[in-house]
Parts: sequence; structure tokens; C-alpha cells
Amino acid sequence: MEEQIKKIYEKQKNGRIRMIRNALLIYVALICIVSIFKGNPFPHQETVLFFNVKQSGWITTDSYLLWGCAVLDLIVVMLIEVCNILREFSKIDRMLSQECDAEKYLEMLEGMIKYGKSLDYKGFQKNVVLMAQPKYIVALIANGELQKAEEYTKNEWKGKKEGRSWQQVVTNLELTKKYQEKDGAGYSDTLEKAGNVFQNNPLFMAKKFMLKEEDEAAIRLLEDDTEKLPYYEVTRRLLLGVCYYRVGKEQQGKECMEYVIAHGNTLDCKKEAQKYIGM
Repeated sequence: MEEQIKKIYEKQKNGRIRMIRNALLIYVALICIVSIFKGNPFPHQETVLFFNVKQSGWITTDSYLLWGCAVLDLIVVMLIEVCNILREFSKIDRMLSQECDAEKYLEMLEGMIKYGKSLDYKGFQKNVVLMAQPKYIVALIANGELQKAEEYTKNEWKGKKEGRSWQQVVTNLELTKKYQEKDGAGYSDTLEKAGNVFQNNPLFMAKKFMLKEEDEAAIRLLEDDTEKLPYYEVTRRLLLGVCYYRVGKEQQGKECMEYVIAHGNTLDCKKEAQKYIGM
């Protein structure tokens, strides 16, 4: 795991050099593509009816195309660099989303944050830390370490504290705290201000109904929901199981809890499910 972390940072150490190289190559390629349709880009002479005629080249006559190539080049290069980092994180995210291994996920991201602090950032290494931070908070929440997550967002967060990423992290943390404290009014108020990302999520909405003791409404919402990723499906089954037990449908509740135990791996919700069926 440590070697994997070092490899990610080392790869981004030469990020700017790689970006400049890619920018030059792509820019030349774009000019060549335009030249296929517009002809020679540079000033030159052509023979027309036995006369030598000086041609300006499309770089002079259609300079807007040159600027267009530059803008497109910049966009493509930036997308390539962002995708490279996202590709690395997608492998890490599988630990939680696919394997439901919250402990391993936290260990990995904690290692990334710690190693990042020891570096004198070069290239795009700082971007790795900035992208790891929200995931680190998610990992802490998944492991029930809410106080540690709150302390990090307040005292150690790097970058803008009013940015979209920070806002979503803080909202997620606040909703989790309100749910654990069984603060229905506080949860509803936070969710109302959270925006569509949270309000359109059936899992967050189901918790709102559960805190208001509207279990039948939560059941209808959760039964109609389908989660593609195992982590969210385990969470859905836990919430649905709790609701079933509350309304007296113990057999259905037990089936949900058995699913959580079988697929929950190191998630906290696995321990909660075990309490319901006496394991």
C-alpha cells in the first residue's frame, strides 16, 4: 500500500513537464489536421498559370483557427491530466464502493494524506492531496470517526473552505451526525439546505422519513430504489431492514440484515445488522 501511494505521488511529480510535452504534441497534431483542409499554414509561393504567386498561408489569413487550436489543445491536455489522477483514485475507490472494505479504504487515504504532508510539492502533487481530502472524510464517516472528520475539515483542510467539494463534505458529515443523534428537525433542516445532490439521493431521504418515524414512507422509497454499487446497496438494505423491524415485518427485516452481514465486509453497518439478529 505504501508503495502504491508513493507511485501515485511520483507520477504527478513530473506532471507539468508531461503536460507541456503533451500540449506541444497535440498542438502540432491539430495544426496538421487543419492543414489537411486549409492547405499550407505558412507563407509560401505557388505556381499558378506559369506565374509564381505568394500565398500567405492560413495562419495569417485565418489566424482564428490558430487560436482555436490553442484553446482546444489546452482543454484536451487538462482533461488528460485530470483523467490520469481520477483513474488512480477510481482503483482506490473500489475498496469501498465494490469491496465494502471501509478499514482498508481509510488506511489507504490516511496514508495518502500523511505522505502528502511530508512533501515539498512538485508538478501536480498538490492536486493529489486536494482530490484525496473529500474521499478521506468519506472514509472517516464510513468508519464512524465523525469527530476526527470534523477536526480535519476545520483545522487541516487544504484549499478553499467555501468550495463545492468542501461544502459537500461538510454537509455529508453534518447529516451523518444529525442522524446518529436522532435529531430529526436538524437533519431535515440540513437536508433542505443541502441541494439536489443530497435531496435526490433516496438513502438520505429515507433517513429523513425514519427520523420522523414515517417508516412506511421510507420503505416505499427504499423498495423502489436500486443501487448499482455494493456499498450503497448494503446501506440501502440496512435502512430497509431497520424499517421492516419497526413495522413488525421481522422476517423481511432479518433477510435484509443477513444480506448486510454477508456483504458488509468491514463496514460499521455490519455490526449494527448483527445486533438485530443476535449474532
